[in-house]
Amino acid sequence: MSANAASSAATKTIMFVLVAGGAVLFLPSMMLLVIGMTPTLAAMLTDRRREKYATLCVGCINFTGVLPFLIELWTQDHTYEHAFQVISSPFTWLVMFGAAAIGWAIYFVAPGIVGMFIAMRADQRVERLRRRQRDLVEEWGPGVAGSADREEDDAKKGARRGGGREE
Repeated sequence: MSANAASSAATKTIMFVLVAGGAVLFLPSMMLLVIGMTPTLAAMLTDRRREKYATLCVGCINFTGVLPFLIELWTQDHTYEHAFQVISSPFTWLVMFGAAAIGWAIYFVAPGIVGMFIAMRADQRVERLRRRQRDLVEEWGPGVAGSADREEDDAKKGARRGGGREE
């Protein structure tokens, strides 16, 4: 076993012990987190990309929906009864899962919007370059327009001379 693998295994073991200990000590919070973050778990299980963009997008926004209820639990009464009261409220479910739905919407809609803006910027750049090219052609003549125009000009000159190109 390499040193990196041993270090990774030790890190995973330490993290598991910390999470398990935290779950036991802060069980009301963990109950709320586990229930509230199920859309993130679903995103993680269905996201096949290595980068886990869906998990990141849904998870972050889902957590913002769970956080107000965690803070309520921490500031008022951190007991099982209060945790069950918070969890049993339909408003809690609406906020937590609604936030996750917004995360999914951003995940699906944002790439299209970004692609549209990139295409618009590229079109604007092409138009700006074409205007600049027209200005240069007006100032310097058609020879500066590019190799295709130059080949056409050379062919016209060769036709006027009567011989065309020599091989």
